[in-house]
Amino acid sequence: MATKKILIDTDIGGDVDDALALAMALNTPDIEIVGITNVYLANAWRSGVTRQLLKVYGREDIPVCTGAEKPLIGWWDESRIPNSSPDYGEYRGEALPHACDFIIRMAETVEDLTVAAIGPLTNLGLALAKAPHIAGKIRILMMGGQVNKAHPEWNIVCDPEAARIVFESGAPITMVGLDVTNRCQFTREEVDMVKSAGNVRSDTLGQMMEIFIQNFGYLPILHDPLAMSLLMWDDILTLEKKNILIETAGQYTRGLTIDCDWGDGVPVTVATDVKVAEFKRRVIELLRK
Repeated sequence: MATKKILIDTDIGGDVDDALALAMALNTPDIEIVGITNVYLANAWRSGVTRQLLKVYGREDIPVCTGAEKPLIGWWDESRIPNSSPDYGEYRGEALPHACDFIIRMAETVEDLTVAAIGPLTNLGLALAKAPHIAGKIRILMMGGQVNKAHPEWNIVCDPEAARIVFESGAPITMVGLDVTNRCQFTREEVDMVKSAGNVRSDTLGQMMEIFIQNFGYLPILHDPLAMSLLMWDDILTLEKKNILIETAGQYTRGLTIDCDWGDGVPVTVATDVKVAEFKRRVIELLRK
């Protein structure tokens, strides 16, 4: 099987699903992670979480970059993001290029690159605004949005303008949204199954899941792992072509991903159904390694 080369753009450390998705990729032999970029508030802290997880998995060779601290327009209150990770401090080692420039460099030098965007789209929007030509060099796999009801999803509403830049860039996009991810929630027993593997990797993930449960008040929903699963399995999600418009105005509609059939939207591949039980079974098996 050919190696899939991916760059992961993540707001790890808020919801625990980013860490679970990263762990899935790290445990998949035919995935090569060429770099990880952090996005949206407290990026130096997020990079500390990223580097600690890479250390646990023995992959400190993977470059980690800090990225955009705030959306293109406005500011979000950092208190809205409860932590799902111990505090590993801020990374203060050798400075790497900003995430925007790193994404551009990887797009220009790595063939068949997939950008796995599992956070707000500010870094990717900046990269595509600065170097529009990279849209023809990458594929985008993203967790975000939803098309089954008029309620904005977190990764999109954090920076609708950046999302619109990404969607209108011309790059091929696969969108895995709340329509399907909200159906994929761990039970208490499934959390314990991951924790019971008895190795330092599963112990770390278990600690992070318990912090998340305590801070958020509910069991982990596998938003980002479901998006990441498309790089591993082609029989879990049902995909359809839809025309998607990112709404950037409106008191109540800003940040919506609207399913447009009147021609104003951008053609996007959208996940519309999921085999929940089989997906969770495979994720648990992968996270226990």
